Amino acid sequence: MAAAWLAQGCAESPVTAAMAPPQAAAVPQPANDAYRIAPGDEIAVTFPYNAELDHAGPVGPDGRFAMPLVGNIPLEGRTIDEVAALISTDLRRQGVVEDARPTVAIRQYGAVIYVGGEVRQPGAIKLTQAMDPMQAVITAGGMLDTAKTRQIVVIHRTPEGTIVQRHADLRRYTKHGEATGIALHPQDIVFVPRSSIAEADLWIDQHINKLLPFSRSLNYSLGNNAVVTR
Repeated sequence: MAAAWLAQGCAESPVTAAMAPPQAAAVPQPANDAYRIAPGDEIAVTFPYNAELDHAGPVGPDGRFAMPLVGNIPLEGRTIDEVAALISTDLRRQGVVEDARPTVAIRQYGAVIYVGGEVRQPGAIKLTQAMDPMQAVITAGGMLDTAKTRQIVVIHRTPEGTIVQRHADLRRYTKHGEATGIALHPQDIVFVPRSSIAEADLWIDQHINKLLPFSRSLNYSLGNNAVVTR
């Protein structure tokens, strides 16, 4: 999964020194950016030759999906292709169907991501398939004037438990149509930092304006001339 975070135009940096390099063998390359099922998703499983086994329902808070004849299946973090293979294997092992070939579809997404920083409506938003950082920021009401658009931070936890941080340049996205190359996953965090100018203004306000024991605008007389300083 971590290999999916190596994309053109984005910089990858480990959050912890202990983070191991991504291992391509862990997940097949074509499935790197595939959507991974999360608690709250509504799943439908259909069988082309065994319609009596068709079943639909939600993925529980524990990441499991209850299915007749199979039981509670751990689906969280799996792609729909992985789920289909898992169900088929379970049915064959239990002697129900030798070659089930189920089709798995997500009827409704229940996963969320978190958007914070310089956006108008920070907080949790519902994740849709193939959502990227720009779409997440727009869903959160768009960026404030104080946002640093060239270095949006995306924080992701891989299925192995490691933390990966990437940066996306949304200014190039909006001006030149260059995609960020980042597909968001459940529980990802999108953080929009302050611009350098905004940080400077905040520092001045906190460390100068509010700490000086007098007004920045002073009137005093120098000879016969009035002088105003700000």
